[in-house]
Amino acid sequence: MPASPSVKATTPTLAALLIGFLLVLCSTQPPAHAAYATSGAIGTMHKSLGGNSGKLGPAVGPQRCTLIQKSCYQSFKHGSIHWTKATGAHATLGAIRTAWKKSGWERGPLGYPTSNEYRSGSETRQKFQNGMIVWTAKSGAKVTLTKAPSSFTIKGSGFGHGVGMSQYGARGMATAGKSSTQILQHYCTGAKVTTMSKNADASLKVQLLTGKKSVTVTPRSGRLRVKVGSKTIESGSKVTIERTSSGSVQATVGSKSYSGSKLTLEWQSTRYWKSSSATTVSVSGAQNGATGTYRHGRLEIGQLKSSLNVINVVGLNKEYLPGIAEMPASWQSEVLRSQAIASRTYAYRNLGAVKPACGCNVYDEVASQRFLGWTHENAGDSGPWRKAVAATQTTSGSTVRSARLITYKGGLIDAVYSSSAGSKTHSAAEVWGSAVPYLVSVDGSPPKYASAQNPNASWSVTAKQSDMARAFGLADVRSVAVAKTGSGLVKTVKATSVKGKTASLTGDQLRTKLKLKSASFSVA
Repeated sequence: MPASPSVKATTPTLAALLIGFLLVLCSTQPPAHAAYATSGAIGTMHKSLGGNSGKLGPAVGPQRCTLIQKSCYQSFKHGSIHWTKATGAHATLGAIRTAWKKSGWERGPLGYPTSNEYRSGSETRQKFQNGMIVWTAKSGAKVTLTKAPSSFTIKGSGFGHGVGMSQYGARGMATAGKSSTQILQHYCTGAKVTTMSKNADASLKVQLLTGKKSVTVTPRSGRLRVKVGSKTIESGSKVTIERTSSGSVQATVGSKSYSGSKLTLEWQSTRYWKSSSATTVSVSGAQNGATGTYRHGRLEIGQLKSSLNVINVVGLNKEYLPGIAEMPASWQSEVLRSQAIASRTYAYRNLGAVKPACGCNVYDEVASQRFLGWTHENAGDSGPWRKAVAATQTTSGSTVRSARLITYKGGLIDAVYSSSAGSKTHSAAEVWGSAVPYLVSVDGSPPKYASAQNPNASWSVTAKQSDMARAFGLADVRSVAVAKTGSGLVKTVKATSVKGKTASLTGDQLRTKLKLKSASFSVA
């Protein structure tokens, strides 16, 4: 049946009204922030500051209880509220909140807020657990500590002194296709990699052990012989050497003892004792307290400061370098060659008169270079390292005729190196106080190449309050100010106690006291 005239007349009008109503609904803008509930002490504080229309504005996230000390916080449009059981709930806003953030939030030296902002004359202040932030129109927000924080966060980069070649930097450059010559000449400004025949077959005296009254030397797969004065005694078993109370060096071979001011030990199949038996000797305590194993050269055992002094006399190129353990042998051939040339140059520069402090040319540890002898040379994975050493020298039979070295204006350089630096390497002047023309600061970014796989491109450690106070010799440390050189090396660190007493250390001194990886760091 057809619609009545009245229905026909009203239907279009109703439809238009409905459409208009829907358009109004659809055009209404949603709130700028989703509605997040506030509750508990945080909700009470928010309400006391005017709620959604107050200083903080509406919440922009839920309440989260994930902070240290089992504490909670909630973010708002213009700031945040933090709550702890010890301090209650307090809001932070604006420049003061930014300054707190820069100091490390609640994990920084200030700790949690203990008040809201308040006016004091021309200043706006806010109290924290360990201090205060004061804002003025002229100076902005300044942090003042009134209590010593429980700890300090130290963030740094690099490992070692950072002068000369960076080993991880060299690795990054080798991965990028650079040669050993290019690598070394990058890190040693103005230096050249050259081939020299002088001292190619020279011997080097390496200190293996000192500070002990007794040491045991044991031959493996052959025999050894002890030379004391005009006597030579052979043995196929261990020999014990002692420094006696009368001040002599005594060797016990079997049931007999032989004494002198010093003695020499040789073993079969070396350049000192030709034989077909490839003998090695084990020296107790020679490698940081552990037994060291050696294939080449001979041992000279004398006295130093009322204890024994054990020296391994080895051929520098053929016998010493293969036993250097300063870089993983799995790295690229060009970076291994860089290390071989640097290690050789360092050793060459230390030839000549022995050091009075050790009766040696070099130490077997990082004070010079880490020398593990046969332990490293004969390791199953050391083949690439031995090849790198061989590739950087020429031989004729068993004699080394020439070798590649780093020189500056014709003289051997001091070929120092370290694991890695920060954004730049450091100059010798920055670290040791004396300028060296080829040891200047250069781009250190290669250690940060992804291909370098440097685990110390950046690092972070926490120093306890007690450790920091002990390092500076203060009752406590309230704050630390760091001054750096242009390369990022920490020049000085000034600590201030709660009572205002100050003490300063060099960056390297603090690095040593806190056992940090490098002297490129910041303290918060």
